[in-house]
Amino acid sequence: MDISVLQKRIALGPLAVLAVGLALVSGLVFVSTSSAAVPGGVACQPTDGKISGRGATYQNEAELDFIAAYTSDYCGNVAEQFAGDPAGSNMLVYNYPAAEAGNTYTGSSQGLIAASCRTDAYAGTSLPYTQAQLLELNSTPGILPTNEGKTCTLPITVPFTPQSPYPNSNDIAAPIMTIPVAGSAVALAVNLTGSCTNGTPTSLEFTPLEVSRLYGGDYLTWNEPELVATNPELGPSEDNCTGAITRVVRTDSSGPAVILKNYLESVDEARTGSACGVVSSVIQVWSKYYKKNTEWPGLQHPGTEGTCSSIVKSAANGNASEIAKVVATNGGIGFADLAAATGQGLILADVENATGSNFVGPSAGGGAANCNFNVVSLPGTTNESAVGLTTSDDWAYNNHEANPTKVNHSNATDLGTKYPICGLGFDLVYTGLHANNGSGQGAIAPLTSDQRRTLYSYFNFVLSSTAQELLPLDNYASLPSTWLTKLSKGFREHF
Repeated sequence: MDISVLQKRIALGPLAVLAVGLALVSGLVFVSTSSAAVPGGVACQPTDGKISGRGATYQNEAELDFIAAYTSDYCGNVAEQFAGDPAGSNMLVYNYPAAEAGNTYTGSSQGLIAASCRTDAYAGTSLPYTQAQLLELNSTPGILPTNEGKTCTLPITVPFTPQSPYPNSNDIAAPIMTIPVAGSAVALAVNLTGSCTNGTPTSLEFTPLEVSRLYGGDYLTWNEPELVATNPELGPSEDNCTGAITRVVRTDSSGPAVILKNYLESVDEARTGSACGVVSSVIQVWSKYYKKNTEWPGLQHPGTEGTCSSIVKSAANGNASEIAKVVATNGGIGFADLAAATGQGLILADVENATGSNFVGPSAGGGAANCNFNVVSLPGTTNESAVGLTTSDDWAYNNHEANPTKVNHSNATDLGTKYPICGLGFDLVYTGLHANNGSGQGAIAPLTSDQRRTLYSYFNFVLSSTAQELLPLDNYASLPSTWLTKLSKGFREHF
């Protein structure tokens, strides 16, 4: 039986929905009952089984959909664990209000810190990480932020166990699983308010070179000749868009920035003829900037890197803050996941696809992300490598550099006939969480047995076709169906 949660809700009454959901997801949860990795707790226990995740905002809406469907169709609405419980009637919460306050403790970089410090049961990232960061995640708890001059001290309250201090004294090193959960497009969002004198365009098309020139700071105004050649409405004979271009970039280390820079490196690595990002007469290539994804041409040393368009940072971490800054910036251009960029009154530009056959938008007819992840490969050949447990070929965005015969499996840009700037959202879950060892130690030792069961059953649900069918309804793309068996087996075998 493979029927979407949405269809079930429409077709069946509440009790029937719950019965079907229980049967379906119980099959997913207990499909591997012979595995030693099945936790001994009981699912759907609101007294001590609720869990939280924290990190990338790239998959925020996808996580909300998964959590609501998992709880509703597996458990039914559950009680609050305490007054003000941020999970409410759900068994999980992702990027809870305390973490989102000021957008300081969300985002991909915060997801990596959350995982290393063991602050939450799982973490989210869309970078996903470098090879060096992966080794740190697999090593001593808390070492990743320490090596980056940061700390595990968290001046916010995590709603459910584990509780501070982080990491717990019984937390031990363990390999971490990297689980792709959803795909999305990185939309190029443009605000032409006040930029034109004869009207305002409602759509835009960019070639790969134009995307590079825009984010590289080389175009100063919206009536640059190359832009007008592709978009005549920007020119003097139509809307006359003479306004200045302002690039809006992320404050934090973000997955969308890496995804965009992967694309820029692919289509215009040399940046030939660039006027911005020129240091000592040498044009800085795009691969230089993705090494530290908060760096952009003309941002680090204003006025010393050639002639550059204005560039400003979002006010805080996350896609929502990035888009809010674009909305507030006349002539601004920014980037964010499709779900965050949709419905904000901005132009979401079409981009010429990798085959050069068409200009395509980030969404398919205003809905699902217009991406084809079937052209992306899982790492390695085994269930273990599929969830990133083999460092000789893994999900690191510099995998192709650390392992020269391999590719960057997290790079879904400049491929095929669909929108060329796409990427995956990942969740990070430690191995061995089914139980602590005989000394009470484990990867996240304070988790209760019921929390372990929630975590286990939730990710079995996320990696089911039932959950994946929800994604196109909310501006995401489903994972390739051929991935799901290997990913779910890899998860169950090592949980």
